[in-house]
Amino acid sequence: MDYEFKKTSKTSLGKLGLYTLLLLGITAIGIGSYAAMKSESPAPQLPTEIDWDNQGGTVGAEKIETKITVMPTENVTESEPIAETTQATDNLPYTGSFTLPLGTEILKDYSDGEMVSSKTMGDWRIHNGIDFTGKDGSEIFAIQHGTVTDVYEDEMWGTVIVIDHGNDIVAKYCGMKKDSTVQKGDAVSKGQTVGKLGTIPIEQADGAHLHLEITVNGKNVDPLAAMNRAD
Repeated sequence: MDYEFKKTSKTSLGKLGLYTLLLLGITAIGIGSYAAMKSESPAPQLPTEIDWDNQGGTVGAEKIETKITVMPTENVTESEPIAETTQATDNLPYTGSFTLPLGTEILKDYSDGEMVSSKTMGDWRIHNGIDFTGKDGSEIFAIQHGTVTDVYEDEMWGTVIVIDHGNDIVAKYCGMKKDSTVQKGDAVSKGQTVGKLGTIPIEQADGAHLHLEITVNGKNVDPLAAMNRAD
C-alpha cells in the first residue's frame, strides 16, 4: 500500500510540474508578444493644423494662454487729428490760402534751376524767386502770419526782410525801401504791410519790382506753388 501511494503521489507531482511549466511558458509568450506589439505601435501623430479657436492648452498642471493680435488693414482711424494745413505735393506743407505780396502782375517767373537772361548783369543765371511788378513806394504785404527773423542790407538785393511763416516756410522779400520795414522780432499777420518797395541793384534794369524767394526746409521752391497759386 505504501508503494502504491508513493507512486501515485509522484505521478501527480509530475503532472503538476508539467502543467506549471506549460503555464509559465504561455505567460512568457504572452508578455513577449505584448512587449513586441508595444514597441511596434506607431508614435502618436501631432496635429498638422492648429485650431486657433482653442486659445488655451495645458502642459502638466500649467495652462498656456495663446493670444493673437490682428492689425486692421482698412478703416483705420487716425489717432491724432489732421492739421488744417496738411502736407501738399512737392514737399510743400500748406494747402491753405496766401495773400500775394504785391499785385498779380509777374515780371519774371521762378526758373526752377534753369538759366535765364539777366538784363542788368548781361549774362545767364538761375532765378530763384518770383518778380512782382510794382512802383517805387508800393506797399508790400506779408503772405501769411509769421515772425520777422531778419532785416538786412544786401549789395545785390537791396533791403531784405526775412519772415518765418511756420511749417518750415521762410520767405525773403527783396528790394524794400530802407527804413520803411518792420523790425526783426516783430510778429506779422497775413496781409499786413511789412514795408515799401525800393530798388534791387542786381535786377535794376527790370524796373521797380519785388523779388520774392521762398524756401521749405531750407530748399528753394517755386513761390507760387508754395502759396498754392501755381494755377
